Amino acid sequence: MRAPRLATPAALVLILACGPSPAPAGGHLVIDGIGRSVSAPPTPRRIVSLAPSVTDSLFALGFGDRLVGVSDFCVLPPGVGPIARVGGILNPSLEAIRALRPDLLIATTSGNDPSLAPQAGALGLPLYTMNTPDVAATLASLEEIAGLLGDRERGRRLAAALRGRLEAVRARVGPLRPTRVLFLVWSEPLVVPGRLAFLTDALRRAGAASVTADAPAAWPAFDLESALARAPEAILTTSKNSAFAERLPRDPAWKEVPAVRRGRILIVGEAIEQPGPGVVGGIEEVARLLHPEAFADGARQGPLKD
Repeated sequence: MRAPRLATPAALVLILACGPSPAPAGGHLVIDGIGRSVSAPPTPRRIVSLAPSVTDSLFALGFGDRLVGVSDFCVLPPGVGPIARVGGILNPSLEAIRALRPDLLIATTSGNDPSLAPQAGALGLPLYTMNTPDVAATLASLEEIAGLLGDRERGRRLAAALRGRLEAVRARVGPLRPTRVLFLVWSEPLVVPGRLAFLTDALRRAGAASVTADAPAAWPAFDLESALARAPEAILTTSKNSAFAERLPRDPAWKEVPAVRRGRILIVGEAIEQPGPGVVGGIEEVARLLHPEAFADGARQGPLKD
């Protein structure tokens, strides 16, 4: 498993240096999330999504019917017919993509390799990159993508609804002391969110203070001693690390960690890790788990959407 990646400054320079993609017939120039000029059709109809968060965004916006290809890691909504798979997030098959005759490829700085830009450009494939370093940018990108596909108002409505749900969470957990959490993105070795990670911002919005937020890398590997020294009050992880989490209470090295002593080892959904519209549901889930008192009947104004 690879931890999610953010584009580094050097990588962004590489992307920006690639120049605009070759213009398709009737195409026009648009500026993508990292300021790169991309030639795209006025109304793209054959789209390849190169990341799960992109696929989630397109379906949430109601543009799923325009997808002709998705990455191997994309999860399709129930009832959706088969869509061609084009390979991994970091190494998709450009040959398979070209065979689908797409008029637009969509990637994200939070997961895709920046070298895709020159590779796609060399094949005449327009690549639009969404820049999603934090939750606010993720919601803004929904408006940008909807505009790119010909219906910006659709994006505005979805983004406004999601911002309303975030505000409801803030109203409930904002007055409370944040819970100090250790989020395990991966267990062996320990991979955690650092200062630049999308996940660090999402946790903050859920009323959590990541104990690894001071790490300069986005997704650093932590040694055991460093993790234990942070003394988290809660340990969060997803189901892929559930076996590791179940062993912690029996591991002598972890027995004095406050989260272990208090039995606050929590398995959460993967939505909070993904820079797509589902992150809002992930934030709501984590907020409820960490601060149940804020969601009791009559606690605060601003009921959440279940």
